[in-house]
Amino acid sequence: MTQSDISLIDLDKSPLGAVDEEAVRLADVLDAHPGTSGVTDSGPEGDIVFTTAAGTWALDLRTGPDGEVFQNPTGAPAPAAVEGPAHEVLRDVVVPALLAHPAYRATTADGDLLTVHLATGRHYTLALTPAA
Repeated sequence: MTQSDISLIDLDKSPLGAVDEEAVRLADVLDAHPGTSGVTDSGPEGDIVFTTAAGTWALDLRTGPDGEVFQNPTGAPAPAAVEGPAHEVLRDVVVPALLAHPAYRATTADGDLLTVHLATGRHYTLALTPAA
């Protein structure tokens, strides 16, 4: 195959939707974080799968009350003081990784759920579960 046989991807015609793009960005951010390894997106175990010192975890994007993943700025949940292994991984690994990236403005952890506030003003929720 020569260089002329390779066609570049036209990003304007990319089949990835906004949710897919966000999953790829999240995977890239987690992959760059020193506390994670083996990060994949769109795997059979979840939207994003990664390994930490506390085990292997799956992050799944959740739909909001309107059936969409990305929600308007109003109605974001307040943080709760729930503890547990998933909450510790969110607090110690996922939140610091996201807050170091300019696309993310804030995060709100509630048990095994994480609400991610984007720089655009919208937000979405992820559920963290142990990967099988």
